[in-house]
Amino acid sequence: MKKNVLFFALLTITLTFTACTNDNDSDDNANDFARLQADIEMMTNDVTSGTCAITNFIDSDKNETANFTGYGFAFNSDGSLVADNGNTSVTGTWSITIDDDSNDDSNDDSSSDSNDDDCNSCTVSQLTDVLTECSNWFVEKLERNDSDLEGNYNGYDFNFDADGSVTVTTGSNTYQGTWEASGSGNNIQVVLTISDLMDIEDIWTLHEIELANGESQVDLRIDGNDRLRFRNNCTIGDFSGGNSSGEIDFNIFFASPVDFSELSEDWDIITNSSSKIELIHVSGGNGSTDLLTFEKN
Repeated sequence: MKKNVLFFALLTITLTFTACTNDNDSDDNANDFARLQADIEMMTNDVTSGTCAITNFIDSDKNETANFTGYGFAFNSDGSLVADNGNTSVTGTWSITIDDDSNDDSNDDSSSDSNDDDCNSCTVSQLTDVLTECSNWFVEKLERNDSDLEGNYNGYDFNFDADGSVTVTTGSNTYQGTWEASGSGNNIQVVLTISDLMDIEDIWTLHEIELANGESQVDLRIDGNDRLRFRNNCTIGDFSGGNSSGEIDFNIFFASPVDFSELSEDWDIITNSSSKIELIHVSGGNGSTDLLTFEKN
């Protein structure tokens, strides 16, 4: 599902932050970013204390709440999300991240000079530090020719070395390749050469480096259409060049079974409290609205 860049109005929200800022005012951006980080910390503390139940799940206008009857959901501090009903346990991942209006717009051309681009201050050195200091990157998003392919790379770990080599492991299989970055700002080109992984191998443009709340994301694009996003539960140093203020995303991912994989999305937050969180996602494809509510058991 592709994210609608026109975010749903956040009504009756208990969080207080400014979602839209003047990109030319660095002081306002810094203040907004600090407030968003504080909101993320508060929500993280709320959701990781105790277990939750799904009390409402509307998927493409169909009520599928009953599919999760009896399951308790534990949002663990290590980023794992475990659903258990006493007989069956299903494990996925979760995170809360800062996102701006253009982050998930697959039509955004990251090679342009638009203020919507998120890497105005990015450098090859920053990218190298992030990729090489964190291990076991995984593919969170992969779109090629309007097809979502990230599911093909579940269980693949990518490790980037400072010498330009990259090693990919999945189960007992290992693939070797190379990576190289050059340029600056919104024109950093990342060449990935992994002959056994043709969906990954290409010349990509760096769109964003995002480090917040104990995780890292590196977002790559080709002509604003194809995109590749690596994620990692690792954050290094004090990086600010690739961050921009904006909305908060509540990210959920289950690879299987089918009922749980339908929960996989970068959700927007409608309301949040210590005992309840209401989420919404508006599809960029058919415009359908999905709703998801977790409440403390």
